[in-house]
Amino acid sequence: MTTTPGLSPRTIIQLPITRALAQRYVGNEVVPGLFEPTRMWGLCSRMVDVARVDSGAQARAVHGLAEAGEDFPTGDGLFVIRFLAGWPGLFRASFGGRTTEGAARLGSTLVLPEPFLGTGYTRYAPAAVPEYWMELADAPVGAEIWHLAEDGGEGYEVGLAAYAGRHAGWRSFPAAEQRGLTPGGASPAPAGSVDRGLTAVYQGAAYPADFGPDAGELTAYRTADDGTVMARRVADGQCDDVLYRRLLTTWRDAPFEILALDADSPADSATATAACTATLALTTGNAEQAAHLGLTPVGRHAWRARVPKSELGEVTEETRRIGVQPHLG
Repeated sequence: MTTTPGLSPRTIIQLPITRALAQRYVGNEVVPGLFEPTRMWGLCSRMVDVARVDSGAQARAVHGLAEAGEDFPTGDGLFVIRFLAGWPGLFRASFGGRTTEGAARLGSTLVLPEPFLGTGYTRYAPAAVPEYWMELADAPVGAEIWHLAEDGGEGYEVGLAAYAGRHAGWRSFPAAEQRGLTPGGASPAPAGSVDRGLTAVYQGAAYPADFGPDAGELTAYRTADDGTVMARRVADGQCDDVLYRRLLTTWRDAPFEILALDADSPADSATATAACTATLALTTGNAEQAAHLGLTPVGRHAWRARVPKSELGEVTEETRRIGVQPHLG
């Protein structure tokens, strides 16, 4: 199992999100080619490092966002996603730079605008806290969205929604509307979506799965012939194997993950192949590279492109073995 210093599957992570992203998650809003409410990414910290605050304003400061007013305006508190790390291999310390060259000197590709420091810590005085970069990943079952009120006070932290899995989406609480968010029902995955993420091999068969809801647990899915989806919680130690997969390629010499493949004109097989469009997500976390390639921003610190499949470089499936722990119960 890949490890990341300071993290374990039981580590609680807090990921700040903008109000706009909070609305998309709570509303289970799918924007084809741009956003799926089943996925998350970005700069985050361990809950143990950021919990000693008494208001949304202090929470922004400890996350290094006091100077990020365009995304996190003063007066609006802070929206966050809280979840178990599940697999520390999805995270890395936020080493990087303001330029590609500066990041490369640290062996990193992470290049983000201010207030990003690239030191592995948030911008916070008098005491910075460790910061991690989470690659694009599927949300774990049991993740929760919270809002931290600007001025604090009793009950300033309020839960807004909980994630029930890729087929059920986010289930909102009454507080979501009280904090200005509009709930929505779960939406199907965009057409042409590529299978990616967690696979649990259980009793000899492979099933798509999500981490959670508890540490050391997976939620595996099986689709019946009539389209009904059934979910089952299993301990990772009960599985024959646990894998994490994604489809990688290059476009204009930059590395991407393929998220979807769709045919714009499927009148016949030859035409469909020629017109097939790929939805790509940049894997480097490099804002300078994204600007150079003219990529579309899709939320904070994420960029995508929709390009003809014929323009892609070699396509490879990356499979990372997470490993399993012996089941004792």
